Amino acid sequence: MNILGIDPGSYNCGYAIINSEKNNINLIEAGLIKTKSIDFKGQILELIDGLDIIFKSNKIDDVAIEDIFYAYNPKSVLKLAQFRGVIICKIMQEFDNFYEYTPLQIKKSITGNGKADKNQVSFMVRKILGIKNEIKPFDITDAIAIAIAHHNFNR
Repeated sequence: MNILGIDPGSYNCGYAIINSEKNNINLIEAGLIKTKSIDFKGQILELIDGLDIIFKSNKIDDVAIEDIFYAYNPKSVLKLAQFRGVIICKIMQEFDNFYEYTPLQIKKSITGNGKADKNQVSFMVRKILGIKNEIKPFDITDAIAIAIAHHNFNR
């Protein structure tokens, strides 16, 4: 089963595709959809184009996305919610279904601690996948963690 994990973001949207068979997890592809446009409409179109490339160039069985989290800046939360809405709309057009996980659920599934920091999540993602080198930026690590969490919740 190939699982696409998506960490929504307005400038950097992390994505990762893992293959999970029973207890074996292998990373197929991971990266960022970077938006370069300054205006919101341009960013939306770049995000849609990036998702389209990922969807068309990979076999994907399930899609998991991080649920929105509370931030201190309401304007940032609203913008993230809009980008997340675009991502969900594109997913629904292609796959009819997706799964959502809160940051707490993802962290707990990966590290055993729902309050783990990004370094702890990154360490465990690398350990689970047998990767020695650091994975940067955290948007990519988070996307991998989302895909692994979906695997863990559906075993």
